[in-house]
Amino acid sequence: WLAQPRFLADSLMLSASAVSSQWFIYSQVKEFGALVFAATMNVRQVVSILVSYMKYHHPITVLQVFGLLAVFAALFCKSFLGMQKQTKKGEQQHLVSEKEEAGKEGTTTVDYKAADKA
Repeated sequence: WLAQPRFLADSLMLSASAVSSQWFIYSQVKEFGALVFAATMNVRQVVSILVSYMKYHHPITVLQVFGLLAVFAALFCKSFLGMQKQTKKGEQQHLVSEKEEAGKEGTTTVDYKAADKA
């Protein structure tokens, strides 16, 4: 790494980005559910493709535009229908119920084992 001094800085930046991304993904899935996360990823992909076209000055044909619209319209439709189905069933299910989360604050794994036996 001494031959490439930027390696350490780039590695640290990549690691920090990966950790923060995972934290945001976990938080979003926990708060809003997997369907909202899937819809967010669809938007991210559309924006990423469009930014790539603009940044690197790639020409985009009408057929490519129709292809992008068809693929992402289908993905958005699937996510939207899934969210509609979920809201009809009632409140969204959390990964961990608030009651469980409140009861485990400040406890250790040893306490969990003792609580499970009780």
